[in-house]
Amino acid sequence: MYRVDRNNFFKQAKNATVYTPEGVSQFIFNLINGKVSKSGKVVDPCVGAGSLLQPFEESGYSTLGIDIEDQGYPGTQVRNFIDVMPGEIDRPAMVIANPPFNIDDKTKEAVASRHGRRPLMPEVWLCKIIELWGRQVPIVLFAPYGMRLNQTGKSRRWSRFVSGEYPEIQSIIALPKDIYSDVLFHSEVLIFNIEGLRAHYFYDVENGGNSCTRG
Repeated sequence: MYRVDRNNFFKQAKNATVYTPEGVSQFIFNLINGKVSKSGKVVDPCVGAGSLLQPFEESGYSTLGIDIEDQGYPGTQVRNFIDVMPGEIDRPAMVIANPPFNIDDKTKEAVASRHGRRPLMPEVWLCKIIELWGRQVPIVLFAPYGMRLNQTGKSRRWSRFVSGEYPEIQSIIALPKDIYSDVLFHSEVLIFNIEGLRAHYFYDVENGGNSCTRG
């Protein structure tokens, strides 16, 4: 599961859609609620069925979901997020995203032309979010551990973090690798540009995250 070549979408296709558990979505909402403005939209650029947006919508936030296909979230803009141009969508109050584990052939070609043959999809999404709305926009991003760890000092990804090209990570939510249904995948949630959070949380599956406040 953890070998790079087994997760290389150019060589081995896998199901792109892995849904965020409702408990994780609610836990994130409980942490974020009140820390981002309700004057703008909360945007999910890979919305799927809308689990991440639902708690925000139910609490009165304005939301926008974007996805390459309609998977049931009401009002989804059906389009490829990487094709969105600057200025098309107003700067959101926050971007929250659990990017796909794999992508369709059309997106593979676009990603390869912009990022090389073996990018991490969360990094592609992060670059696109920054391109559209700047590095100060609040971001909640699901990513594999390898996004920030296990890098060489000369790697491009490492330099983007240490140089400030990527915003500073203000909080991390560690997730167990069996958090997703029928999939074992090492992942965490990186939070950028949202003040008032602890540096680190462990998501407590048995307690729905409620006792998960160590930092």
